[in-house]
Amino acid sequence: MTRRRSRILSRTLAILSLFFVFWISHETYGLTLNDEQYFSGWALLALILILTLYSFRKKISVLPIGTATSWLQFHIYLGILAGLLFVIHIDWNIPNGGLEILLAIMFVGLFLSGLLGYYLDRQLPPLLARRGEEVIFERIPSFVAMLRKEAESLSINCATQTGSPTLSEFYIAHLAPFFAKPNKLFSHLRGSNREFSDTLKELDNMDRYLNDEERKFASQLRDLAQKKDELDYQYALQATLKGWLFVHVPLTYGTVLLMVLHAILAYAFRGGM
Repeated sequence: MTRRRSRILSRTLAILSLFFVFWISHETYGLTLNDEQYFSGWALLALILILTLYSFRKKISVLPIGTATSWLQFHIYLGILAGLLFVIHIDWNIPNGGLEILLAIMFVGLFLSGLLGYYLDRQLPPLLARRGEEVIFERIPSFVAMLRKEAESLSINCATQTGSPTLSEFYIAHLAPFFAKPNKLFSHLRGSNREFSDTLKELDNMDRYLNDEERKFASQLRDLAQKKDELDYQYALQATLKGWLFVHVPLTYGTVLLMVLHAILAYAFRGGM
């Protein structure tokens, strides 16, 4: 833990040092009677372009160009530096003009989504390992379909072999929607499993209406329901880990395009970049 804190401290000091060097250069550039916003604008655009390299690094992971972990750390700290450069570029004021406001909103959204992604990447993987066996995300729907078929067959076989529709009626009323698709995703993200626990309690309370043969089927159905709930847990957390990228990545490329357009217009009209 001490070594980890030491690495974090050294990287933080490195980022602050880079920021200090940039700030001095930015102020010096302004003293030369040039518009310092041009300097900060180009520096910010260059930094954003460097940050986009992380997505390409993940696609060409076979090349010996550093570990994924080191690239992620590099991406995080440069992202923080980009946020500091941004507030200097806008001179700590709210931008004016439609394009500038839109660009500021895009950048803030990009920065905040990056912070969210960092938080999720730190919090969710350990939670995935705490409950059930981790399953490849793309295979979860097929496992859900298998469990649904098993549960349906179990309820039908129970009614056929025992002559009692009690368990099959309970399945249709309470468990069929549950087995149909991933359920209670937000509940799993909140760490709450109360609704599913209530369903299991109803199944347990029904025990007094079942005979010994039906109880065997009910026990198997309960096991299938618990497996399905574990898959829902995996699906909720893994979908969240993957889903935030569908916000962050489009914002990245949208921000780059707007920054290029902003630069072109700034030079065309001799405005501050």
